[in-house]
Amino acid sequence: MNHLIILVICLLSVEIFIRSNYLSLINSSFKVSKKAISIILNKNISDHWKEYIIPKYSLQMMKYSMQMLLILFLIIFIFVIADKLFSGFIAFTLSWSGIIESTLLAFSYVYIRKLTFR
Repeated sequence: MNHLIILVICLLSVEIFIRSNYLSLINSSFKVSKKAISIILNKNISDHWKEYIIPKYSLQMMKYSMQMLLILFLIIFIFVIADKLFSGFIAFTLSWSGIIESTLLAFSYVYIRKLTFR
């Protein structure tokens, strides 16, 4: 039974990652942090301008970080609910066989999805 549940939850987790544009959030966060670092290190930009723009970049980074954190919490919440419904599911998921199985299932699903939705 645990294998079927882990299949469904892995598929659901991958879909959450894909539909929430998680990789795009990570990329956007890196871009904003690079901009902030370049402005801080640039000697030609006045301190007044730095005081103005760095808080804006900080708020953007915080927004992206919170979105990423909420997506991860949603996936963890799904696993916790599955453990409440089917006792011992988290223990199975965190075992070596569960980690290997969920990794293989997730990568296989992403590969098949990529082939299907070209």
